Amino acid sequence: MKKDAISTGLFIAIGFLCVAIVIAILVPLVQDVINDTDDNRPDIPGVTLIQPLDSSQTAVARVLTHTSV
Repeated sequence: MKKDAISTGLFIAIGFLCVAIVIAILVPLVQDVINDTDDNRPDIPGVTLIQPLDSSQTAVARVLTHTSV
């Protein structure tokens, strides 16, 4: 009976070790694949909005720019 318990314990310990090794290899690999797909996204162009300084539509205007990060 003691021999069976030791065998079962070793089997479970080796199983956990194998699972830990597979996770340690797969997690960085999956992260690299996900990060590589993020790099292929197109850039979003910036927005330029030109508004007159007052309601009389003068030639002087202020320019508000917004660029996405």
